[in-house]
Amino acid sequence: MTVFKSDLAKIAIVVPVLNDWASFMELCRKIERCTSACNAHFSVFAVDDGSSDALQDFPGSIDVFCNITSIKILHLACNLGHQRAIAVGLAEVFAQESYDSVIVMDSDGEDKPDDISKLMAASVDNPGAIIVAKRAERSEGLSFRIFYGLYKAVFSMLTGKNIDFGNFCLIRQPLLGRILHMSECWNHLAGTVVKSRVKLVRVDTARGTRFTGESKMNLVSLILHGLGAMSVFSDTIFVRSLIASIVLSGFVFLIGLSVIFTRLLTNLAIPGWASIFGGLTAVILFQVLSFSAYSVFLQLNNRSNVAFIPALDARRFIQGQSVVFGGSKL
Repeated sequence: MTVFKSDLAKIAIVVPVLNDWASFMELCRKIERCTSACNAHFSVFAVDDGSSDALQDFPGSIDVFCNITSIKILHLACNLGHQRAIAVGLAEVFAQESYDSVIVMDSDGEDKPDDISKLMAASVDNPGAIIVAKRAERSEGLSFRIFYGLYKAVFSMLTGKNIDFGNFCLIRQPLLGRILHMSECWNHLAGTVVKSRVKLVRVDTARGTRFTGESKMNLVSLILHGLGAMSVFSDTIFVRSLIASIVLSGFVFLIGLSVIFTRLLTNLAIPGWASIFGGLTAVILFQVLSFSAYSVFLQLNNRSNVAFIPALDARRFIQGQSVVFGGSKL
């Protein structure tokens, strides 16, 4: 492993966990082994997203940890979901103001700890950028890839954006404040990073192998995750939908005029066709205009509401904390 010089001396690692404590413990061991050449000290923050199982003691001694200086668990008051658990962890790190940067990664092993050095090296070369891990290889099943491809196509059509990375990323402390003061971070980290207009540097990584168990991602989870990403760009989706509604309304209106023109100025005589077709056209036009009016009202109402700012509000969901390593247990 090549040792490189870095201005990142103290790094926090935020890991959302839901009952998968065996994988989390293995992740910490691998982080310790894979970061020996990084010339940095790491503090791990596990965000306990309302787990029903408690973390058991690490088997054997963990006093051999050197690169990892502390492991802390943030216990949430309730299950918030993967993305919001991440936001809470980031808000806690930001509030402490003692870290040069933060790395977000999952606990199951699919975000590989040996890629941490790649993210750090990219950040050294690009200190004003957020470093994101782009999956160069994917290993999911065929059905998942089909639905995922469909989601990406719909997302691109509605937002004009393309998100080709996940949660695995490195964010320096000054940029972390910018991300956490965007209310969208509460719903989807990757989408917020794209919307922030901060420079992004993509690092190609391969998907790792899960430490234990099977992935909890299913069709429902994928849809909810996709909706979370779309919510970040709700303004853009609203404008595009409104334009599409106006165009459709104009098209339907022209069809209605053509029906009237044909009925009054031609000799075509098909009993009842004009009434039926004209009625359907009127119904469609009414529904489109109603949808447009409702969308405008909803969007204006959302703009008048006080936004939830993760940097200020997310830490309220931390019910308690416990130290696993690096200090006296709370």
